[in-house]
Amino acid sequence: MTKKVLVVGGGGRENALGYGINASASVDRIYFVPGNGGTAMLSKGSNIELEQDNISSFCLENKIDLVVIGPDAPVVAGLADKLRARNITVFGPSKVAAQLEGSKAFATEFMQAKNIPLPLSRIVKSTKTALNTIESLGGYANIVIKADGLAGGKGVFLPDNEAEAKHAVSDIFAGKVDGVGDKLVIQQRYHGPEVSVFVLSDGENYRIIPIASQDHKRILAGDKGPMTGGMGVYAPLPKWMLSTDQWGKITSIASKTIKGMRDQGNPYQGVLYMGLMLAEELDGDPIVIEYNARFGDPETEVIIPLLLKNGVDVYDMLMTTANGLLAKYDLPGSISGAAITICLASAGYPGSPQINKVIHGLDKSYKNVILFHGSTKKVDDSVVSASGRVIFVTGFGPSLKAASSAANAAIGKDGVHFDGMQYRKDIGHRAFRK
Repeated sequence: MTKKVLVVGGGGRENALGYGINASASVDRIYFVPGNGGTAMLSKGSNIELEQDNISSFCLENKIDLVVIGPDAPVVAGLADKLRARNITVFGPSKVAAQLEGSKAFATEFMQAKNIPLPLSRIVKSTKTALNTIESLGGYANIVIKADGLAGGKGVFLPDNEAEAKHAVSDIFAGKVDGVGDKLVIQQRYHGPEVSVFVLSDGENYRIIPIASQDHKRILAGDKGPMTGGMGVYAPLPKWMLSTDQWGKITSIASKTIKGMRDQGNPYQGVLYMGLMLAEELDGDPIVIEYNARFGDPETEVIIPLLLKNGVDVYDMLMTTANGLLAKYDLPGSISGAAITICLASAGYPGSPQINKVIHGLDKSYKNVILFHGSTKKVDDSVVSASGRVIFVTGFGPSLKAASSAANAAIGKDGVHFDGMQYRKDIGHRAFRK
């Protein structure tokens, strides 16, 4: 009997998840709420317009076997709780467990209580306390300022001077930054490569997806310019950057996190994104920079293709996690091959992105490349840009250099392009230094 899946969301992550689910022989139909131009192109995919309050009823009426929640906002708002209350199988954590992402203050207090390595951190609730804390931690050049709530990847500030630090604090408390405005977190600034690792958890057991990836948050090459939701990513990290010993310490962090949530009476069920730094100040030991309560974007655009190429049935992986059966489920011990994703963004992003630009080259076939739609829509016979991060070009191959060459070859006037398109040509630059 073939299965029906509903995926909540309409970005590159959801397109990639749908791509993985679409490949499963177990699945007959995939509904996307709301989906995008890319999800509509999947052979088993259909985009539907549906208010989130009506998702439960739709699932019951259409006998949906599994709901996969993609973005942060519905996860943090408690959509998984509403679905489980009506006995609908869902891949996604509860509202309480999702506070690991939804509240930087919650995550900070949790890690401090469970002895999980993180930067020296202080939760502050006033401008005066914030400025005093910045001084006590060594000044603006030695700190990171984080808005407490969801901020679309744009609530983290690394000030270069005193004026920038004061401006960030003022904007957060004034509510000018997306996220809760009554508190913020100030952390000591560490240095080193950042790593994204994903942990599947059914509330009791966990499995680490054996693919470490590295996102590129800054808009400009050389990691310059404003922060974004992610301009590209590659996987896996080379062994010289991430050792077996460091993987062991990452496993310990995952274990402490899942056990800590369970012991608090808030079992974590779904996927946990661990944003880590291999801190130079700690001889490369991993520390937690952030948790996310869902798959990352653009990390999913490399993780899913690599899992598929290594024989993983993505639907089976998600359903096993949602059904609490991870104790009897195994992922491959290692992953072969490499992948690189390059984000094609609108002019003006991340500030005021230009939209409605016709995207060319989507109908072509590119060697060793998959195109995932981030923010697109169909207008007449064309696909056009609908927001900031428009298309994700994922190249793959036996090595990172091969993957990079494939992705870059598919971009430009003879490949995928649109007016005002901006993208980084140096995705994976840290891995290519040696």
